Amino acid sequence: MILRIFLLFSIAFTLTLCRSALACSMCKVTFNGKTYLGNNEDSWQIGSRIRFVNAPPGKLGALYVSYQDLFAQGGMNEAGLAFDGLTIYKPNIKVDSTKQNVTDFRAFVSDIMQNCKTVEDVRKYAVQFNRNKISNGELFFADKTGHYLIMEPDTMILGNDDKYIIANFCPSITPEKDRLDWDRYRRGREYINRHHSDTTSNYCLALVDTMHECREKMGEGTMYSSIADLENADYSLYFYHDYTREVKFNLKKELAKGDHTIEIASLFPKNAEYEKLASYKVPQNDRRLFQFLLLCGTLFGFSGMYFLISYLNSLRLSSRIRDPNDIFKLLLFLISISMLYYMYALVRNPAIFYSKAPYRHFQFSMLDIVAYLPFILLVLIGPFLKLNIKIFGKNTWWLSSKLLLTLNNLVCLTLISFFFYWGFYDVF
Repeated sequence: MILRIFLLFSIAFTLTLCRSALACSMCKVTFNGKTYLGNNEDSWQIGSRIRFVNAPPGKLGALYVSYQDLFAQGGMNEAGLAFDGLTIYKPNIKVDSTKQNVTDFRAFVSDIMQNCKTVEDVRKYAVQFNRNKISNGELFFADKTGHYLIMEPDTMILGNDDKYIIANFCPSITPEKDRLDWDRYRRGREYINRHHSDTTSNYCLALVDTMHECREKMGEGTMYSSIADLENADYSLYFYHDYTREVKFNLKKELAKGDHTIEIASLFPKNAEYEKLASYKVPQNDRRLFQFLLLCGTLFGFSGMYFLISYLNSLRLSSRIRDPNDIFKLLLFLISISMLYYMYALVRNPAIFYSKAPYRHFQFSMLDIVAYLPFILLVLIGPFLKLNIKIFGKNTWWLSSKLLLTLNNLVCLTLISFFFYWGFYDVF
């Protein structure tokens, strides 16, 4: 019975692991007949790169920005069509049973960039498909005419405002008052309102700078920024929210060199803040930590059910032979189940590691509550160790219970050391 429950917990825990959403912001600016598409890639993932890809005859070559997996986060083609992506959450995505489903999003984006010259071309192509495969992302396209297209999982919006900004929300369901809840969007809107008549060439860069993120704990936030000059097919990069250094590529010239890929960090001088981020170990960038937290979650899931069943069995004993320490099994159950959820949260949500302690979610949730578990664990580890020593001197607990408690205490001590490293106790 216990083994079955243990397996169910392990499978459920493993299947629900996923990467956390990443924050981004974008702007489209058109003036004096020229259009620029600006983007901030707000991420904790290192290893960003720019890739130049030629196309077969009759198709369009393009550049793409990505990470090590080469999944295109953004790009621009020879016709002056550019795009980038934003992580979003949209409930109740509609699926049209008469349309084809996008099964390979990489191929879907590649087909668009090789064949489409305008956002209207993109719309005509994309409208044939259900795009719910990536339900937590939307794409923002702009072309050299100044028109733009917002491609949500089940909706497309066309526009041609001279100045348009967007962050991690779906415009189709998000009114302006709710968009202002996003700090980077609000900063961008305030900048536009203050500089409405500005048409200088660096306006797009100033807007990108205004919307970038630099968080207090480690100085991290915007990994790289880009500005695509859609008329001249120039693509400018800025690394780790430093807007004093620019690296500019001309797409035509780069494609003439053949297909090639460049790591973005290698294009810029060493950045102390970036080096600090790159050396910071979390489960999202260190496989050993990921596997350790996964094992911890499995242990806590099993331990929780084991101690609960053991406690319930102890209630059937007469009060004369019942061990008063059995009440601790109920506490061990509660702590174990709470820690199971916390391990799940740590693996799934990298923001916890980069935010000030205790962690605060942008919308109040269970994450705000379990953020205090490191403190609870720090307080309880002493009594648990004392209990551990005490029960080994008695014969009232089974050996398996004693060993499981010992293993849990060792794991908790190890986790506490990691919590100190990750700054979870840095509350002042």
